[in-house]
Formats: sequence, C-alpha cells, structure tokens
Amino acid sequence: MATLACRVQFLDDTDPFNSTNFPEPSRPPLFTFREDLALGTQLAGVHRLLRAPHKLDDCTLQLSHNGAYLDLEATLAEQRDELEGFQDDTGRGKKNSIILRTQLSVRVHACIGEWHLNQACLLSALSDHV
Repeated sequence: MATLACRVQFLDDTDPFNSTNFPEPSRPPLFTFREDLALGTQLAGVHRLLRAPHKLDDCTLQLSHNGAYLDLEATLAEQRDELEGFQDDTGRGKKNSIILRTQLSVRVHACIGEWHLNQACLLSALSDHV
C-alpha cells in the first residue's frame, strides 16, 4: 500500500467576496494519503484534521505548486501527471502542500446568487423612486 505524506492546509474561500489568499494554518500538519483510494473517501479526514470552516460537500483539493485541482473520484496513483514536481524542493525553503478549498462551481454559484440579489435590490430601489 503506497502512501503520500504531505502538508495540508485550507483556504478560507467560503465567502467569495471576503476571502484571503493565504492558506491556513501557517504551520500545516501532515496528512498521509493512501495512493490507492479515491481522494473523495479521504477528504473527510483532511477536513477534520484542519478543522476547516467549509461544508464538506463543497470541498475540493488543490496543489499549491501548480494550482491544479485534484479529481476527488480518482486516486493519487491515477493523477501522477498533476503531482509531477510536487515533492521537489522549491529551493526557497517553501514546501508544497495540498490545499482544501471550496469547489470552483460553488464559488461561481455564490457570485451569481449575490449578483441576482444585488440586481433585485437595485430594481426595487429604482421602482420606489419612479
């Protein structure tokens, strides 16, 4: 059974209009992924370890070194190309990590919902003044 032990962090992007660009915690813990299990089955363990503020169903995993999103339905062994260079030393003392964050589709839907809400408020305000 092959494993990958690496640093894990989360990016608090639960509110797409008020998020940071800095993964937390600043001293990331190690998580050992099994390379033969789908990442989706291991996601809850990462979420629990980090005590992330995200809804578990809204989460995905992203690689810090190249920004690639990992397929939660696939194993790490099946995603070797995305992991290329992940364990290399960056030479600046910075170590790579796997980042738990909100799925892109969830962030987009939140933005669209906020836009619709703002449009409704604007139309209501305009109709009050007509």
